[in-house]
Amino acid sequence: MKKLLIATFVISFGLWSCKDGGGGGGDNPTPKTLADSVNYNTFVKPIMTKNCNLAGCHSQGAGGIDLRTYSKVLAETQTGKLVAAVNHDAIAKPMPQGAAKLSARDILIITTWKTKGCPE
Repeated sequence: MKKLLIATFVISFGLWSCKDGGGGGGDNPTPKTLADSVNYNTFVKPIMTKNCNLAGCHSQGAGGIDLRTYSKVLAETQTGKLVAAVNHDAIAKPMPQGAAKLSARDILIITTWKTKGCPE
């Protein structure tokens, strides 16, 4: 019984101490989810650089699409073309072309970024 009481106390204290998400209560709380923190520069740009802006691809405007800058990625996202292409939707040409589909995490980042209004 004593061990159960001690375990309950330890677990309760652990949960209580993490109730604010580890942010420490300051002016800049720690984001609790990807949706709280996703932005172009930190999350989306690295995906574009690694998968889309390769030689002969969208760094050189392949297919009339240039994905080198925030404003250009934003424009393709707002048309729905970017999300459809990375999801391999029937209405778009699957991208990246000639490579494996983006990871579920990368697709989630792009779709969440769009849902959040495409913050830079």
